[in-house]
Amino acid sequence: MSAMIRIKEKRIDSVLLITVLILVAIGVMMVYSSSSYRGAEKYNDPFQFVKQHFIRVVIGLVLLFIFTKLDYRMLYVVAPFSFLIGLGLLFLVLLYPEFHGSHRSIVLLGKRFQPSEFMKLFLIIYLAAVFRKGDKSPGLSGKPLLIHYGFFLLTVVLICVEPDLGTAMVVFIIGFAMFILGGVKWKNLFLMILPPIVMLFFSLMVFNYQRARVVSFIDSVLNPENAGYQIKQSIIGLAHGGILGVSYGGGKQKLLFLPEPFSDFILASVGEELGFIGILFIFILLIIIVWRSIRVAISADDQFGFLLVGGVLTMIIINAILNSGVVVNLLPTTGLPFPFLSYGGSYLIADLIGIGIILNISKKISSKGA
Repeated sequence: MSAMIRIKEKRIDSVLLITVLILVAIGVMMVYSSSSYRGAEKYNDPFQFVKQHFIRVVIGLVLLFIFTKLDYRMLYVVAPFSFLIGLGLLFLVLLYPEFHGSHRSIVLLGKRFQPSEFMKLFLIIYLAAVFRKGDKSPGLSGKPLLIHYGFFLLTVVLICVEPDLGTAMVVFIIGFAMFILGGVKWKNLFLMILPPIVMLFFSLMVFNYQRARVVSFIDSVLNPENAGYQIKQSIIGLAHGGILGVSYGGGKQKLLFLPEPFSDFILASVGEELGFIGILFIFILLIIIVWRSIRVAISADDQFGFLLVGGVLTMIIINAILNSGVVVNLLPTTGLPFPFLSYGGSYLIADLIGIGIILNISKKISSKGA
């Protein structure tokens, strides 16, 4: 009997893993389809973008499987150090030369990456460690709570001034969710919301392009004919695809009509080529990820595992919601990718590491019949 239990404890949540792998595979297919024309025109190589994306997928999957092997409880030990390293990188990126008009990325070992994407994970691990003792966690109130909230707010501020308001909003939502899951009282949670609201208005006043995006969005809602070029092309692509799509590879919007057809607006490319059915299938896969992750969280052996799953799941779902809202003009343009689908590096690797952590936690609960 004990031998059988040990075998069960070594199993990961295969449904969650397979679902993520299917999404990643769809992402590779759609990145190729929506980037091949641009790659051929700009680099004389239709595989230019998908090759880079595939390399990042491989790196992400290797890290995913590494994190399924490492005991997630080890993350508690490195939590404060990883968080401080993340803060250091956020300061460093502000000193780094601008790239595409902002200070969002740095080059390490010849590769460009965005520290803010990995800071999401560092923040989740840090706050999970802070609240790991449940009701007995000293960080739930008083001066300790104020200190941890200060570090959290500093993270949001540093990302906001890059400037990257979209990612700053995502980080705030992730952190706020961690405070809720950790058990912070509602009175304190209400007070925590006030400084970010002030920061949001200040950011809109200081950074002209962010203010212009919001103004343009409001105008497009009141007067749909005034919607921005990107949004119009996105809606055209979705409408063109209809229920069944025009067929894989047959989309027209990627032919220099829709900007970012393989990154921020890849969902519009999916809608055009695979139709409503294709988008529905993608969201069914996301629902399965939510279901299996919640299943792991509520069955986790400890509060630390519960909080880690909650944080990673929030990170993935909020990006999906915000990206989808932008594509159909329900939200202002944010520049956020769609989880596991969009072309990119840092965000994809961070998401796959997060899934690796959830899978690791799932091994610890399999003996309970989860």
